[in-house]
Amino acid sequence: MRRTEFFEAAVRAGFYGIERGGLSGKKDNVRKYWEDAFIKAAVRPAIESLLARNARLRIVDLGAGSGEGLELLAHIPPSEHVKTRVPFVLDKPQVEVYYGVDVSPAMVEQGQANYRGREYARFLEADLSHGFPLGSEAPFHVYFSSYCSLSHLTVSELEHLSAQVFAHAAKGSIVVYDVYGRHSAEWPIYWDKNAYQQLPYNMAYLLPPEEQDPKTAHWFDVTFWTANELVDTIQRAGAASGRRVNVLLLKDRSILVGRHMDTCFFKPTRFGVRHQVNCLFDRDYRGDISGLRLDLDYLTTPRDSDGPATERIRAYFSSWSCVIDILEALIHGDDPRVKQLIESSDEILAEELKMLAWLYRNADRFPVSDFWASIMGPQVACVLRNLEMELPPGLGCGHSLMCIVEVQE
Repeated sequence: MRRTEFFEAAVRAGFYGIERGGLSGKKDNVRKYWEDAFIKAAVRPAIESLLARNARLRIVDLGAGSGEGLELLAHIPPSEHVKTRVPFVLDKPQVEVYYGVDVSPAMVEQGQANYRGREYARFLEADLSHGFPLGSEAPFHVYFSSYCSLSHLTVSELEHLSAQVFAHAAKGSIVVYDVYGRHSAEWPIYWDKNAYQQLPYNMAYLLPPEEQDPKTAHWFDVTFWTANELVDTIQRAGAASGRRVNVLLLKDRSILVGRHMDTCFFKPTRFGVRHQVNCLFDRDYRGDISGLRLDLDYLTTPRDSDGPATERIRAYFSSWSCVIDILEALIHGDDPRVKQLIESSDEILAEELKMLAWLYRNADRFPVSDFWASIMGPQVACVLRNLEMELPPGLGCGHSLMCIVEVQE
């Protein structure tokens, strides 16, 4: 049985109940308005496609925790949100069954408590390192995993689990992977490692900074992935299952706002960037953009293995910096600088910068008590998030690497 001590303690501390977002904690504002939104947008096309062919969906959540995956999937906004009265793509009556599978007894118990009274929601204690535990059930439409639960498996364990999932799935089923990206700016000490070597990790970011001590942190081993390694593993699993699988999406998530950007467990510099973006999303916060400035010089050590990842991080960082630059120019009334930043940016970034400039210059049109807290700050955070979502296919340079696979004949 895998060590679950930290997760048992986290459940007892209340981190896995149904709670609101905020400036800190497991379900902070970045989790709710950036990471959850990223996942929902990524899986929406596949869910819409499945619902076009099926009245109700069968879902299994692999490494479900206390059932957060159900809340994610059941609260995906529709693509044409302005033209429809339907609040969510997948309403709960459209869920035939949801199985939440987790290795932790406390997680399973908490999930049962969270969804007591919902007959379609079931929870099962099982260790995914031993394989897929629901082989006797009818095929599922969605084999879902989020927030890096599958990174607790070794490469061979994930390959074995995937082969069993592919063999169990029906034609058209989707499998959603979410694993730690090895070339994240959060842990450059791991960039030269490989996927066949599990490495120490902790979730001490849930603790106040003064309590984040490497000696007292709860450490456990996880697998960090590049995109090529994950896709190769999926293809090997497909071949072993006798099924053809097709990668629909590959995306890096939380490139500069991952949890460990604000700690010193895996890098020399502690930032406050996630906290600052949490503040941007908080409508009670007045605003200070200085905390969004980052110094990535600690990533300059040349490595043969990280070339494309470093380029991707720095390209996104350049766009991020332009957003901060235009805010400073607007605040100081430097219109020539605003114009220069817009005209020197690519089309996607330029449109975002134009929108921010228009908002700032038209603040008086918004009948709110605090324009920055209610309008400008949240929109700046959304722009930074949207720029990340528009990046090319993932490389494994974010906190998380998302992959959506369709099972075919």
